[in-house]
Amino acid sequence: MFAVTNTTKLTSFGIDSEHFKSVVMISKTRNAECRKKHLRNDENDPRTLCLMRIKGFPRLLPEGILTLANYSRWLRELSLSYALLSDELLLALCSVKQICLEILRVEVYPEAKPLPRISDEAWSAFSNHLPDVNLALLSYIIDDDDQKLLFTSHIPVTHLYLGDATSELIMSRISKQCPRLIELVIAAYGSGPIDRFLISMAKDCTHLSAVGLGDCEITCSGLAKFVTLCANRLQALYISETSLIEDEDFDIAKVSTNLSSLLGWTWVPEYVPLW
Repeated sequence: MFAVTNTTKLTSFGIDSEHFKSVVMISKTRNAECRKKHLRNDENDPRTLCLMRIKGFPRLLPEGILTLANYSRWLRELSLSYALLSDELLLALCSVKQICLEILRVEVYPEAKPLPRISDEAWSAFSNHLPDVNLALLSYIIDDDDQKLLFTSHIPVTHLYLGDATSELIMSRISKQCPRLIELVIAAYGSGPIDRFLISMAKDCTHLSAVGLGDCEITCSGLAKFVTLCANRLQALYISETSLIEDEDFDIAKVSTNLSSLLGWTWVPEYVPLW
């Protein structure tokens, strides 16, 4: 594992690509599976690096990240702030033949401004070069203009976590811009029932197999229709009972029975205690 963490204020400390090697922290982890598959003779050999995590360094350029990545042919996971993402970095990752990323994890925070604009061409090149990569996007921003930047391109995200209130505009874009979506977690949506957006995702995101809803409203009929469309691939469905809106066709008990029949396993909404 390779970790770079800025523990001081960004205004008083920075790191640039030229001095990259002198301010890093290397920590070894004993991962039996990783060692069995990838490690060979010397466990201190930097070529055995499997995970690289970078946070809080706005001055670090793509070349700096690639300095180590290019020297680590076993790199499988790269975790970094969205602020460090760029067309140049994505294209550079495509050009390094020995890097076979399995996971790219990107976190977006409101203080990381201005957010970079990633082009369709860069995302397309990245997904074509690494067609099986898992791209996890974790967003904690609530500003509409910032959120729009994340979904202006055809982004090959597979695991999407929306950690703050999501707007109607963003919800309407997910099915169109994220066709490779496998897992979707939405912490909150406060603009009415989420039915039509989920139904749209069931139709357009043909790999969607796991959904978790937090403070979101969905009608029992809408949920039944959503599950009907993707029951054959749905493996996880987490919805709190307080999010379900009963209607003339389904109450909570009836929709639970209906979904259990469709899914082939017992489904009930998540219980929320009153206290």
